[in-house]
Amino acid sequence: MSDDQKTYVPNPSPLLKVLRGLSKLIPGDYLRTAIYLGVIEKPRRILRLALNTFYRMDHVYNVLREFRDNYRGKFSILEFGTSDGYAFTKMLYATRYLRMEDRVTVHTFDSFEGMPPAADARDLDLVGGDSWAPGEFRGRYAELLQYCRERYSNFGIHKGYFEETLTSAFLESLHDAPPILVWVDCDYYSSARTVMERLMPYLPNGCVLYFDEYDNMNFGSRFTGEARLVHEINHGVFGEQLELIRDRKMGLDSDRIYRFMNFGSSLRYASAQTENSATVVHLRTNDSPLP
Repeated sequence: MSDDQKTYVPNPSPLLKVLRGLSKLIPGDYLRTAIYLGVIEKPRRILRLALNTFYRMDHVYNVLREFRDNYRGKFSILEFGTSDGYAFTKMLYATRYLRMEDRVTVHTFDSFEGMPPAADARDLDLVGGDSWAPGEFRGRYAELLQYCRERYSNFGIHKGYFEETLTSAFLESLHDAPPILVWVDCDYYSSARTVMERLMPYLPNGCVLYFDEYDNMNFGSRFTGEARLVHEINHGVFGEQLELIRDRKMGLDSDRIYRFMNFGSSLRYASAQTENSATVVHLRTNDSPLP
């Protein structure tokens, strides 16, 4: 290296200095690499995932607490894609645990016949070609109904295809118990689109939407699956006044959690308390950065 050349330091962090010192103490690139991957990279990844990875039951409790504490009236949770009821019964128990059984009814929708054949190229796995198999995720309707009847009263199980069970009468009933969470686990783009086309006129602003297969299909590509539906809604396919806003606080690193917003809609939740008033003021304290 000539006298006028300088060493490029891409990251001046103290940690990098520690790693350079450690590297000098370890003989051979093979051992250096093995120690780096096993002692540094892997634990760091595990810690990062432990802190930021989204678990799909967390938001159920978050949503229920939010609406219990901030809004009045009765509510509903809608699940599309029941299978054997794994998530459905957990949602029912959440309403019991948080003492909201008298305020929240949990509805689930499924044919209980398993996955139908793909109806659209936008339903397919483009990476490995391992698309859903007809009959996959078949549910046990009678057993689930009996299980829930023995334990809960605040539920509805709607057997049939979405276009058959999302009737006008049911949709109108949502005015009395507006949805606070819509759980979309349809897997197929075509099925998820049927659900959203029917539901959107009945969703209040701020309703939480969870797309269970958003990033499981083709890495969340905007060309397929539930990710395509989110992309279409946010690009005006269903109207320029509609938007799905990613809720980063509730969803963490996941792209599965959104808030519904319809600029032209008057559907809102009834607030339990009013924060805004002409008498509200933020008083001065001191001039330092401290509060």
